[in-house]
Amino acid sequence: MIRFRPLADADLPMLLDWLQRPHVKEWWDDGDDTLEKVCAHYGARDGTRRFIAEREGVAIGYFQYYRNGAGEIGCDQFLAGPESLSHGIGCACLEAFIDLIAAAEAPATILVDPHPDNARAIRCYEKCGFLSDAERSSPALCCMTKVLPES
Repeated sequence: MIRFRPLADADLPMLLDWLQRPHVKEWWDDGDDTLEKVCAHYGARDGTRRFIAEREGVAIGYFQYYRNGAGEIGCDQFLAGPESLSHGIGCACLEAFIDLIAAAEAPATILVDPHPDNARAIRCYEKCGFLSDAERSSPALCCMTKVLPES
């Protein structure tokens, strides 16, 4: 079973370790390469809701969501261990995270914006029902949206 718990200050050293892993750093590199930078960035009270994903009680990834300027919900995520990639775990986590967002925020749509070369992430998003939004995409971002059913 996958569950999400809010990111805690005690998680920041673990998050720093995860952010340095090659499979994460390839697509998620905000320059947070010291504990001080991770604390400043991920400890910020900026409206972003940050979570640790757990599977059977073991921390397996980082997930976050936020409202953008248009009031839409955007989300970002990564799995911590390379052994978790390409086994359906990312899709299972993302579907559970979408359920969490839907229950908390009731958005009409959720946005993701992987790099266009990140084929693994794009496949995961497509499996979870996200569609490419060519009008909002760019050479650096593949904007994808998922319309949620009305409650």
